[in-house]
Amino acid sequence: MKHIIRNWVHIPGLHCGSTALRDTVTYYGYRFSEALCFGLGAGLGFFYMKAKNLNPTRIIHLRGHGMEPNFFSLINKPTQWKYEENENIALDILKEYIANDIPLLIQTDIYYLDYYRSSTHFPGHVVSVWGYDDETQTVFLADTGFEGLQPISYESLKRARTSKAQPFPLENNWFEVILDKPIPPLKDIIPEAIRKNAKSMLEGVRSPRGESSVRMIKVWSDELPEWEEASDWKWCARFAYQVIEKRGTGGGGFRWIYRDFLREAEEIIPNLKELGLSEKMDTLGHIWSELSRVLKQISESETPRSLFKKASSMAREIWELEGEFYLNVLSKLQ
Repeated sequence: MKHIIRNWVHIPGLHCGSTALRDTVTYYGYRFSEALCFGLGAGLGFFYMKAKNLNPTRIIHLRGHGMEPNFFSLINKPTQWKYEENENIALDILKEYIANDIPLLIQTDIYYLDYYRSSTHFPGHVVSVWGYDDETQTVFLADTGFEGLQPISYESLKRARTSKAQPFPLENNWFEVILDKPIPPLKDIIPEAIRKNAKSMLEGVRSPRGESSVRMIKVWSDELPEWEEASDWKWCARFAYQVIEKRGTGGGGFRWIYRDFLREAEEIIPNLKELGLSEKMDTLGHIWSELSRVLKQISESETPRSLFKKASSMAREIWELEGEFYLNVLSKLQ
């Protein structure tokens, strides 16, 4: 059997998760920007992980935990990622929903997505699913910046959905997207989303990747000078640069896509402009981007000590500014 959801939607975007959110809500008739989806999902975060079994051994990640479920929990009903141990059952579940014209979001490791031709594991990559073909053993995915639907074999998809690569091993993570009631007015849910992201960053959110919080930026800043001692310090710095500036962030460590959300929010709720949130987030994006260039420079250097100290100082400034930003949100945005 073959089935591709009629009127499937894919609008190429910047980030995997927010692109998938926009695609699926567009399918249900809502014209949301990618930035709006990112912001409603409380997409900002900061993780810092280090372990000998990681590649590289020190990893940062600047997107918040659970953005996709957060988004649908806010606009529709409580949503969580679901898991399935058996890869064949997971595929059958996927096909059953697609046969009923219900798209799914799934998490993958791009290393196993053939069309990426990636030599690096990157687990947790979100795509939306729109079709399958039993005859060719193929599933059809919509993925971030790629045009149209991407065909991938059942076997490659099984590997991508069950990757055990650290720091985010997968277990056929998925959920279906059903919008069974109208989305509340944006003016009512935008403040809730902004406050949720601020609270998450100040209080911290635990996940398989560890803790996402402003506090972890300080931990990272304090430890950056010690990165020089790592055997793979060049790769640590290079990967950190990529994660801030290149790997689906829209630049500035996701802070610019969140800035765009705040600008849109200020048009919907004019009183928000008084808080200057979008301007402050724009500044943060520029500092993150500048820091990424220092990390890139480190990765190309043979004498990195002074540059690691510079990066540490910049990260500390970000820690201070982000903390002030989120405190300002919680104290002034009702």
